[in-house]
Amino acid sequence: MSDGQTVHTAPVRVLVFAASSQVRASLQSLVEEHPALAFLGSAADAETLVDCLAGSVPDVIVTDIEPEASDAIKTLFELGHAPPSLVLLSDDTDSDWLLDVLPADAAAILPRNAMPAEIVMSIEAVAAGLCVLSPDTLARLLAGRRPSRQTASGEPFEALTLREIEVLAMLADGLGNKDIARRLDISDNTVKFHLSSIFGKLGATNRTEAVMLGMRHGFIMV
Repeated sequence: MSDGQTVHTAPVRVLVFAASSQVRASLQSLVEEHPALAFLGSAADAETLVDCLAGSVPDVIVTDIEPEASDAIKTLFELGHAPPSLVLLSDDTDSDWLLDVLPADAAAILPRNAMPAEIVMSIEAVAAGLCVLSPDTLARLLAGRRPSRQTASGEPFEALTLREIEVLAMLADGLGNKDIARRLDISDNTVKFHLSSIFGKLGATNRTEAVMLGMRHGFIMV
């Protein structure tokens, strides 16, 4: 600035999401030790995470993710609770299920043994709207982009995710919401969100129509 004053930017607000208390504590310490970051809180499950997001909205969520936790992350994005910036730590950085939960906006995928400096740099990068991906992960992501299909009315629709196909297959088997939730170890509300997404993508108005359209487009076989 012309008067010689220094411009101070606000710290990046970070929320930690991890099942392990040890991992949460480690990530919290990492965030608190860095002056450019501000620790907002941590959560061990989706319900607690939603509660945390009811207060001050973070700029970035850092999550030590497992395949079963990916459903919670995806649901939060569908609900609009989570910010469009994620730093995902996983032992399976090249797995297909990661591509399923990867948000359309800023995100980073790092191995669990990433150096603290790498995690901090990734937090700052996604907060600035960037993506941090290895060349192999980027190649898999681009290869996984599938063309849209068509609804019965001829309108294009977005392809179903692997989890949505699982839910649709259970619908075809006649399972109710509670049974689906029990089979997939997710909440009833998460099942409802998946069903809403499935209906919207297929252009279905009820469960029977969704199954019929799913069969017609080759997502399930009965």
